[in-house]
Amino acid sequence: MAQYLCNGFNLADAARLEYGSTYWKEGGRAFEFMRKKTAARSNDMSVVIVPITPPLQKILDEIAAPPVKGAYVFPFIFKNVTDEVKRRKIQRQENTNIRERVQRVVKEVLHWDKVISGTWARHSFATNLKLAGVEEEYIAESMGHSHGNDVTAGYMDKYPLEIRFKYNAKLLNFDKDNPEIEVDNLSKKELRQLVKKLLGK
Repeated sequence: MAQYLCNGFNLADAARLEYGSTYWKEGGRAFEFMRKKTAARSNDMSVVIVPITPPLQKILDEIAAPPVKGAYVFPFIFKNVTDEVKRRKIQRQENTNIRERVQRVVKEVLHWDKVISGTWARHSFATNLKLAGVEEEYIAESMGHSHGNDVTAGYMDKYPLEIRFKYNAKLLNFDKDNPEIEVDNLSKKELRQLVKKLLGK
């Protein structure tokens, strides 16, 4: 769910996500990062800004490290390993672990025969926003695919944080008027229906 709600970022992005300047400047309401896949390019067209929506905040409250300037949000992924070769090995293993856990949910809760992965979460981010009527330029920008100069400033001007919250709210079809859902109190059938609804099925 974190991968889906963080604009479909991959595990390499998650592992390197920091409580950076944008997080503090926006009062803990947004992350900014460079997509790992394109970070080595000469330009900085892969900047991604993620609004921390209420569902994402709940996930952060449960599994993220406490906010500290410049610290990793999910330090448990790399476990203080700094060597890039070892990090890639850890990343591959953790991707496998996540895929296996998600597949259990898919089989045992949803009773699907689909193969679900982090890539699937990324594609779902784009697909579900498009189906919800969100403009394609925002979707592309949110996934680090836009082009232009002075990316961060341009992105924040074109899509202020409140607009980002409005668009990303469509990922789970939530708003301020929707009641809280106590997931722990749901039956297996209710949980299955909820997950299907969240995934747009």
